[in-house]
Amino acid sequence: MALNINTNMTALLAVQGMDVNSKMLSKTFERLISGSRLNTSGDDPAAFAVSTRLTAKIRGSNVAIRNAQDAISVTQVADAALAETTNALQKVRDLMTSAAGAGVTAVDRAAIQAEVQGLIAEVQRIAVGTSFNGKGLLTGSYAGQRVLIGAGGDILSMTIGGTSQEALRLLFGEDTGLKLFGSTIASTNEAVSATIANIAVVDAALNSVSTVRANLGAVQNRLNSVIGGLNTLVTSTSESRARIADTDMATEAAELAKLQIKQQVGAAILSQANQTPMAVLTLLK
Repeated sequence: MALNINTNMTALLAVQGMDVNSKMLSKTFERLISGSRLNTSGDDPAAFAVSTRLTAKIRGSNVAIRNAQDAISVTQVADAALAETTNALQKVRDLMTSAAGAGVTAVDRAAIQAEVQGLIAEVQRIAVGTSFNGKGLLTGSYAGQRVLIGAGGDILSMTIGGTSQEALRLLFGEDTGLKLFGSTIASTNEAVSATIANIAVVDAALNSVSTVRANLGAVQNRLNSVIGGLNTLVTSTSESRARIADTDMATEAAELAKLQIKQQVGAAILSQANQTPMAVLTLLK
């Protein structure tokens, strides 16, 4: 082997090995610190692409869960308001029935009429005043509202029927509406006839409200099912992404120990290699 001082191949090989080892050590530190095996697209291009798609699906599913939860909130607000509407209509029905009692006078019926009108005005107020984030829910305008409930673009359409005074046909004086207990209804028999007609109108209104509430319950149950499915999807997809992108801490810790040993060995070899040219001095003595 030639002995020279200008080119120390042993030292150059040691430096080259330490440089490669240093880069690998840096990558291992990065994986351990971040907890991710894929910190740049260059770490594993194919796996990085798959991980990105899985991440998009997970994030999209989480947003869809929030959308479904908001939609459930809408149904809960509407249903709570409709419960009050139902109570008011039940009270109206009770008052209508009491107006046909044998001992009820025209003055009593007039008082009942005033209370009935107040309750129906409350039904109208509930319909107009019930809203969610500025959107009216019970006026009939909440129709065909589309909700994104899946990362892949799945859509659920929501419609809440109107329960205003007009929608429920709770209008006074019309042939198909409610009859007033005014001065024209003087006898009990006339009051009974009017009550029977009015009860039919109120029952129809109650049926309409019950139908709206049943539809809300069906939508709410479906949304709960959607949320359960999305939660399962997020869990399984996250697990799949973890297998691809997360750092195996045990493996990387072992790799770290190996690289640190190699780095120390490289430093020791470089130190010895730098001593080799000193042999030239012996030849010159």
